[in-house]
Amino acid sequence: MGMSNTALRGELRAARSGPGRLIALARRYAAALSLMLILLVALEVALRAFQVPVYLVPPPSRVLARLLAPGDLPGHAGFTATAAIAGLAAGTLAGFGLAVAFVHLRLLEDALYPWVLVSQAVPAAALAPLLTIWLGDGLAPRAAMAALFAFFPILVATTRGLRDVTPEQLALMRAWGATPWQTFRCLRLPASLPALFSGLKIAAALAVVGAIVSELAGSGRGLGFVVSVAAYHLRTDQIFAAVLIAAAISLGLHGLLVLVERFIVFWRRPG
Repeated sequence: MGMSNTALRGELRAARSGPGRLIALARRYAAALSLMLILLVALEVALRAFQVPVYLVPPPSRVLARLLAPGDLPGHAGFTATAAIAGLAAGTLAGFGLAVAFVHLRLLEDALYPWVLVSQAVPAAALAPLLTIWLGDGLAPRAAMAALFAFFPILVATTRGLRDVTPEQLALMRAWGATPWQTFRCLRLPASLPALFSGLKIAAALAVVGAIVSELAGSGRGLGFVVSVAAYHLRTDQIFAAVLIAAAISLGLHGLLVLVERFIVFWRRPG
């Protein structure tokens, strides 16, 4: 006898949770992980066979040893992660608030948006020393640079999301006697959430980049500082280790946002 639709949906839900989900993830990324492992082994063998100097390209085993060795890398990574998270939060608040203002005040958007675009053409490396002079040699200039990097994708994505409503939906809210605040809370805000989280995922990676750019311009802490000192002493294994940690921070923020999105934007879950 065939399985009922209800039972089939139950088994599919079970497969998507717990061990079933872990197995599905393992199958999905098995090929990519296998390819990466093969390439790393091939690179290790080739570098040793051709006797490439370690200060040019370090073997993967040397980079791994640097990552696992006791030292101050975790402390520097924590400083960079803190600056990136603080900057992401500040950039999100600023971008979201300005997007709401743009949607409700078209004249404000016409006046400010061209200057927002111009600001994106300014080289970030030129602003980093200025932020250090203005805000000091601490967390504030690193978080400010991270916020500048995260601000624009949040603004663009949220503005698009808040406008992702049809005239029929707006007319229905007016027919129900909804106030502008009720229309925003019940219609525009939920409609903007998928776009907002898309912008957040991009902004999270850019916030890490912004924090490191600021640290490279002059800082006594952070992964950017580690890269600067390691480059001066030709410790390329330490540079690669810092880059890998920065990538791990970005991936961690992305994964966290995916989990939050699954919880908040529940109506967009697959299946």
